[in-house]
Amino acid sequence: MRMKHFKLKEFQCKCGCESNKIDIDFLEMLVRARKIAKTPFKITSGYRCKQHPLSIKNPTSSHIKGIAVDIAFSSGTNLAIIIGSLGGAGFERFGINFEKHFIHVDSDDSKSSPNIWGY
Repeated sequence: MRMKHFKLKEFQCKCGCESNKIDIDFLEMLVRARKIAKTPFKITSGYRCKQHPLSIKNPTSSHIKGIAVDIAFSSGTNLAIIIGSLGGAGFERFGINFEKHFIHVDSDDSKSSPNIWGY
């Protein structure tokens, strides 16, 4: 899959293994959201292998399934634009961490949806 605004490397596991099992359908939704937003998305976390420290802490994480990312935001306006575009692309699950300035988004059908939570 060729993408104008993302590189596949952005979604690889950051534990050092560099594996990348990001789901293509999830990625296509993310690409649609980026087109709607017309603003860059900085991916801070994408796919996580089972040995990633955060996967060990949370073995039911959607990141392990390749259907979740964390996106950095810089301001309330930027947060609103990103959340709005993700919703416009069909996403319904959002976690917002105001302290670390990131949005978790996933397409995990096994979890309650729609849902917004804070960290």
